[in-house]
Amino acid sequence: MEFTSFKTLVRDEVAKRTGEQFRVRINEVTKNNGVVLSGITMLQDDNNISPTIYLNQYYEAYENGDITMRCIVDDVLDTYERNKVNQSVDMRFFMDYERIKDRIIFKLIHAEKNKELLKDIPHIRYLDFAIVFQCLISDEMFGNATIMIHNAHLKIWEITKDELYEKAIKNTPELQKYDIKTMRDVLCEMMLLEEMEGKEIINRDEYFEELRDAAPMYVLSNRTRVQGASCILYPNILKDFAAAVKSDFYILPSSVHEVILLPVQGDEDEEGLKRMVCEVNETQVEREEVLSDSVYYYSREREKLSILI
Repeated sequence: MEFTSFKTLVRDEVAKRTGEQFRVRINEVTKNNGVVLSGITMLQDDNNISPTIYLNQYYEAYENGDITMRCIVDDVLDTYERNKVNQSVDMRFFMDYERIKDRIIFKLIHAEKNKELLKDIPHIRYLDFAIVFQCLISDEMFGNATIMIHNAHLKIWEITKDELYEKAIKNTPELQKYDIKTMRDVLCEMMLLEEMEGKEIINRDEYFEELRDAAPMYVLSNRTRVQGASCILYPNILKDFAAAVKSDFYILPSSVHEVILLPVQGDEDEEGLKRMVCEVNETQVEREEVLSDSVYYYSREREKLSILI
């Protein structure tokens, strides 16, 4: 079955189960790096907001014979029930700059991989990245959600891109505080979480023995671990880290959510670091979460970050 026919079938089956009080639609959503996902939404009565439930992975499982259409529809409806919002949201507040100016934050994306998106949103180029802007919405209904800021919003607010950046460089470190941990600590936390979830950890001791012999690595992110790669833009953070480790260091882009800081030891295989970043992006990171294939170098003397390779 073609994906288009699959989406239509899921929509129709969901509509049968939900009844006439729901408006069931298929939407195409453009994610980071030009990834386009197909999602289903269900708007009930006068509500104007619905969780988007993506169908791409369902299609792959359906084509492989791993799941039936009935199970797909059951899961879609269950996901909706667990994430639905039981009231409409008045979005007029977003048109008032004074109400949202202290919630403006930035994030980092790859410029070339998002060149179509960048035509519609204010951004600042930095190395091979683009700094883009969002409004952070925090409340009981949404938790921490974000709204992307577009060029049209600047016209409504009558502000410039530079004014937007000034707000974001102040707000982001305050609203999304940074966190630097050793790679060992991060992996210990991950393994502890997996153990709490009942997952079996294989070759744990051997793995940490290898890690003890490796060069020291640190993970930089924010405390939510969401879009934490943007922490490299925080004022003085790279300078202070270089002073703490008394060394220049490499930055390896793990994903849009975090980066790895690797102090210079003097015997690094820089081409090998590049190959490692590319391989991890290709095999371990979802396409929409890839930040870059580049390796970066921070010079303590020059107090500057640059693309190494």
